Amino acid sequence: MPLPPKIKELISALDLIPHPEGGFFTETYRSGSDPMSTMGQTGFDCEHPNINLVVATGRQKNRPDGDERRNALTSIYWVPTIKSPKLLLAYNCSDHVHYYQGGRPFKYSIFDPESGKLSEITLGPDLHKGHKPQIAVKGGLWKCGLMETDYDEISPDNEYEYSLIGEAVAPGFDFHDFTWVTEHLLREKCKDDTLVNFFLPFIHDRSSEIQKDNKTVDDAVGYYEDDEAKKQRVNARS
Repeated sequence: MPLPPKIKELISALDLIPHPEGGFFTETYRSGSDPMSTMGQTGFDCEHPNINLVVATGRQKNRPDGDERRNALTSIYWVPTIKSPKLLLAYNCSDHVHYYQGGRPFKYSIFDPESGKLSEITLGPDLHKGHKPQIAVKGGLWKCGLMETDYDEISPDNEYEYSLIGEAVAPGFDFHDFTWVTEHLLREKCKDDTLVNFFLPFIHDRSSEIQKDNKTVDDAVGYYEDDEAKKQRVNARS
C-alpha cells in the first residue's frame, strides 16, 4: 500500500503525536528500551545495559543525576505538515541523520555558531534538482527548516500534506541534551544581521521562558500526555 496523501490517515497508520519542535512524530527504536516508553529520555532499565547503553563523555552537567550514559541509538519518524511546516531552531549534543521517506521535500538550514557558516540542504526525492535522500547533522550545530508547501506547483501529482522523515540519533536522544536557541543566544552568536533576520521566524515563541526556568524536559514530556492540549495541537497541525 502506498503512503496515504492525507496527514490524518498517516497519523492513524503510524500512531503519530505532536512533536515539540513542530509537526508530528513517533519513536520507532530506542536501544534496550520500548520505543516511546521513556518520553524522550534515556532508558536506563535495559536488559543488556553493557550493550544498550554508551557513555557520552562530557555530558555530566546535562542531567540532574549527572549520568552520562545514553541509549546507543534512537530513531523516530518526524512529520512536518502543511499546517505545521517548520522545524524550530535548536541544537542537540548528539549526531543526527535524517532520511527522506516520502511526501514533500524539506529544506534544512544548518548553522555552525563557531564558524558562522550556514548550509541549506533539501531532503527529498528529486536528485536532479539537488535534493538529498539523507542528511547528516553533527552534534552542536544549530538546525531549523521548512517543508516545501508549494511543491505541488513543481510536481502537480504530489498531493501529500506532509513530509515523512526518518531520523536516527547517536548517542541516543535525550531531551536533557537538547537546547532551544533563544533570540538572545542568536544575537550573541550570530553577528550577521541578515542571518539573524532569517532565523528569527524559527525561534520558539516560548524559548526564553523555557530556558530561563529550565523547563525543556518538563515541557517536552507534556507532549506525551493524552489531554486537551494534545487534541488542540493535533487539530491545529493536521
